[in-house]
Amino acid sequence: MSDRDHYDFRYSTFNGPVIARAEHDRGPVFTAMSALPAPPTAFTGREQHVRALLDVLDPGTETSADAVLISAVGGLGGVGKTALALHVAHAARARFPGGTLFVNMRGYDDSPTEPEQAVTSFLTALGIGRENLPSAPEELYALYRSALNSRGAVLIVLDNVSAAAQVVPLLPGDTRHRVLVTSRDSFDSLTARSITLDSLSQDEAVALIERSLTISDPDDSRASDEPDAVRILVDLCGRLPLALQIAAAQLRRRKTRPVSTLVADLRAAVDRVSALRAPGKDQYERDLLLRPVFDVTYGRLDADQARLFRLLAHAPAADFGHPTAVALSGISPADIMERLEDLAAVYLISSSPDGDRWVMHDLLRAYASTLSASEPVLAREATDAKNSLLQDFCLRTVSADKHLHGQLLADVPDLFPDRHAALAWLDSEHTSLIRAIQWAENAEHSNFATALGVCVDRYLQLQRHFTDGILVSETLLTAARRDEDRFLEMIALTTLGHSQHQLRLYRETAITHTKALRLAYSLNDHSAQATGWSNLGYCMHDWGQHDIAAEMLGRAQEMFSQLGDEHREAMAWNTLGMPLLELRRFGEDAQAHRNAQKAFHQTGDRQRDATAWINLGTALRAVSEFEDAVNAYMNAADLFAEQHDRYGEASAWNNVGSLLIKLREFETASEILHKCEAVFVSLREWHRVGAARWNIAQLHESQGRVLDARAAWKSAADAYALAGDEELATSARQNAEQLTPTSRTRTTPTYRGTAPPPPTCPPAPPR
Repeated sequence: MSDRDHYDFRYSTFNGPVIARAEHDRGPVFTAMSALPAPPTAFTGREQHVRALLDVLDPGTETSADAVLISAVGGLGGVGKTALALHVAHAARARFPGGTLFVNMRGYDDSPTEPEQAVTSFLTALGIGRENLPSAPEELYALYRSALNSRGAVLIVLDNVSAAAQVVPLLPGDTRHRVLVTSRDSFDSLTARSITLDSLSQDEAVALIERSLTISDPDDSRASDEPDAVRILVDLCGRLPLALQIAAAQLRRRKTRPVSTLVADLRAAVDRVSALRAPGKDQYERDLLLRPVFDVTYGRLDADQARLFRLLAHAPAADFGHPTAVALSGISPADIMERLEDLAAVYLISSSPDGDRWVMHDLLRAYASTLSASEPVLAREATDAKNSLLQDFCLRTVSADKHLHGQLLADVPDLFPDRHAALAWLDSEHTSLIRAIQWAENAEHSNFATALGVCVDRYLQLQRHFTDGILVSETLLTAARRDEDRFLEMIALTTLGHSQHQLRLYRETAITHTKALRLAYSLNDHSAQATGWSNLGYCMHDWGQHDIAAEMLGRAQEMFSQLGDEHREAMAWNTLGMPLLELRRFGEDAQAHRNAQKAFHQTGDRQRDATAWINLGTALRAVSEFEDAVNAYMNAADLFAEQHDRYGEASAWNNVGSLLIKLREFETASEILHKCEAVFVSLREWHRVGAARWNIAQLHESQGRVLDARAAWKSAADAYALAGDEELATSARQNAEQLTPTSRTRTTPTYRGTAPPPPTCPPAPPR
């Protein structure tokens, strides 16, 4: 035997038969250690995720506590996981002298790649001939790990993994190597650095469309020619990379047509998810079809998960809380969290950082809606779920109203621990409530949706969501006229008038309340008649028709008194005092507000109690009882603060500040007025901003600071202009122009009655 055929086995230990074979040189051994697919074209955004992955894909940290063997990129199908992984792998491959290995595990295909197939491919890439591969899987994996250990650091990319079982056998035995995994499932059983992808930002999505078009044709200027259409397009695509890639392919195919035509097609599509399709395949040989991607994920759910997914898509807004999930699904509050987490694990929903709210992607919502419409049984399931949610919303809104306004209604459960919790729920569900009310367009939801619209009106008025108030009222009005429900029509007109009034649309308000009053007489509803006169009187007062206002409000007060409705009589007293002051009927106006304040205090209506105090302060100010007026305003401020009503609180303090100018307490007045201005600016209440700046201008004049006063007058004019009150804007400008070192202080505009009027009729119960 020659020296080449001689092997020295001395000092070795064997636990079984040994067969030794000499391998003679048959030429070079070829390896495939740079087999990454090409990096993605038009890759856009993801800077934060790229940095995070590059930080952990560092073989130099294998001996430190920060070493991370596995990095998992997860997310919804089509969100761009493969693109990110390959972009990062190409950026990092210089760090891996041992090379890179890549395999598509096809975890969501009918025939996924088995780990044995993948390891065989890897061993071949490592230069081991197939004829030398052992047959036993355990020996294959052992040989794979041994081959890796004999090389420098290697980056292993496992794309499209559907289960941890596809990953574990392929893990290297040395921590200097790195494994990068992409999946539509989260692998909680593995200790891995997890990166979850969401949709692109709007700017990133727009950039992707633009780059995709210009790479194909540098002269394609459609994206820059139609920026608004492109932004609408990317939103219709949910800013999902696969959908954007499909849209770009559709645009390339229709080269001579503007972007707006594709926008119109997608808007008109009954099934937008199915409409997002293009012929051919992408650079990774994947079909440009969105719906099959969603079909695969949906098909992997069990029956209970699939039902919950379908029903959650009917939440009125993309985000929802646990109570909404319970109401839609009928799953108990004790079990809902675990069920939601199951869907989150496959990226069909995602949670907020605190886990209190959940979000479903817009395209998934559209997809699930088509599933519900596909079968009569599923359609009935969706209808019942939406009606269940409407009932739950009604109950919670009425319960919250008890805390907001302190009026206890019979047979209404108390679902909130305190006022803060009630208001927080209403704020968090604001968008959902408005959208749910719009379900009244469908007769099958009309009863519950219109009842919710009536219940939510006082909250919208309190939080000054007047535009939403008009939207809700118009929805109720349409439903009422469709169903020939004159009582609901009267309520809708009344709530519409409240919102128009707060937006200072006085002519429209008067017309609307007059229509409601006529309906009240046709229905012979005496309470609604009295409230109609009260609403009209309030409008006439703010419109400057004080004689007419006093007559109308006096009639309303007498009618409520005859009906024995003490609470609404108090509202009429409170409003009546305002035109009485303008008519210089001093004493009568103060007594009217005292009557109102006492009644509101007795009934526990804290919001209107505060309003009565602020109006009483204005009445006392008119007769120069300044200290009593300050006390009244401060009582109002305390009550508004107790209710977290920043607008009302700042309005009360603004009045205090203007009085302190008269009392020559300039330093305190300045501090108060500037704080009020900041609050009103933050609330974008430009009319009140103008009032605060008007007072600040007066303060500067009283101090002899002419330049500061002139600047404040101009600033007040700007605020009034933003509010659409050109009369006061002109007055402020004139004050600025006429200001001289000897100018006298201007008269402050009177601001009263910060709280909105109540609905004229009690909420209509579900019918």
